Amino acid sequence: MIYAALGDSITYGYSASSPERSFVSLIRRALLRQQPVHVLLQAKPGWTSKQLWASLSRVPECLWDEARLVTVLVGGNDMLRAAPWLWDGNMGRMLKIADRYRDHLTKIVQRVKRPAAVVVVGTLYNPFPHSGLAEACTELLNQTIRQVAAREQVWVADLGKLFHRREGELIHGFRRGILQDFRFFRNPIHPNDHGHELIAQAFLRVYRRAVSRDRLAARRRAR
Repeated sequence: MIYAALGDSITYGYSASSPERSFVSLIRRALLRQQPVHVLLQAKPGWTSKQLWASLSRVPECLWDEARLVTVLVGGNDMLRAAPWLWDGNMGRMLKIADRYRDHLTKIVQRVKRPAAVVVVGTLYNPFPHSGLAEACTELLNQTIRQVAAREQVWVADLGKLFHRREGELIHGFRRGILQDFRFFRNPIHPNDHGHELIAQAFLRVYRRAVSRDRLAARRRAR
């Protein structure tokens, strides 16, 4: 099977102690127990949803026809690039970012989804949980994710809920959890090994639920 992992630095494997500990590698290892797996890693550190969308033009259409699992985890950089201008509490800029994010995420999902593929979009966790503004921005983007997933009829893995109140345990270099911790380099925002492991488990749970549902539907049609 082909597993396509789309995203930014988290999907790329940032802050995992080795490439084998990234969530993409962990998903591949779990899937290998049932069948051979080939991974397309379409992810780069710093990518926004717009950059991810643009990169898909370089991927042959036949790959999406053959992919059986597609995970999408992007949007953190869309929010972080606005962070220095959000400290005054003005959400106007964030609302514009959410609108553009909706457009790009919709295009990404429409490009990759196929009847035989399970597409799972991950919600975002908030690396600054003690900032009300960061919490509001994260929830705004997560609402957008759920809306796009519902409209396009793809699956959601709720990573935001998974990390909630466990940020210090799951984020590499976690500090105070406030927006003032923001740095342009070495930001305390990426999952550590345990965080990558839980992300992998969340995506796999949704994938297996989707496969089970499809198999049950196929058996019912065959009766």
